[in-house]
Amino acid sequence: MAQEAVLCFLKEHNRPFSINDILGGAKSKGEFGKAAIQKALDLLVNEGKVKEKVYGKQKVYYIAQNTGPTGNELKESLLEIDRKTNEISVELKEVTEKLKVKSSLLAESQGKVSISELIEKKVAIDKQLEIVKESLSQYADVEPVCPKRKKEIEKMYEKSLTEYKKRKRMCMDVINAILENYPKSKKHLFEEMGIETDEEVGFSLDLN
Repeated sequence: MAQEAVLCFLKEHNRPFSINDILGGAKSKGEFGKAAIQKALDLLVNEGKVKEKVYGKQKVYYIAQNTGPTGNELKESLLEIDRKTNEISVELKEVTEKLKVKSSLLAESQGKVSISELIEKKVAIDKQLEIVKESLSQYADVEPVCPKRKKEIEKMYEKSLTEYKKRKRMCMDVINAILENYPKSKKHLFEEMGIETDEEVGFSLDLN
């Protein structure tokens, strides 16, 4: 295009030229008539890319120094900046919300007993349960006794049963606490920790 050829010629030489000089110089960029060169110069002047000076009856043209962006270019740039600013604001809001959630979860987890501590407590309770079971099993095959002795045994049994239920409840509380932060099922947790239920080991409180 004549406009590109003229602009390229003026940029290369960077000094004023008459239209005839430009016509001769632009021939190396392509074959353009004087009318095409003049039209190209007028367009470049209107766009602010080329300056025009009049000396008597002759006009000279030279490249505009420090040519800044046009009004439309500035408008597009501002719109692009606004768009990017909005995108960043949305992303910042999302990141802030996620940070709040994670901070809240972290604060909650810091106030809870660790899983390793809960497992240690569970092991200790299991040992205590075994002692209770042994204490109950020694009366399984005992011959009938006098009413007084029977009453004493029943009281001991009730006491042991109460203690067993209490410790079993403590054990389940520990397990439920673990399950709050455990990603898998209760059954999987039992298998992983080696927990056996009363039914699995054949233990029953029914002595009849």
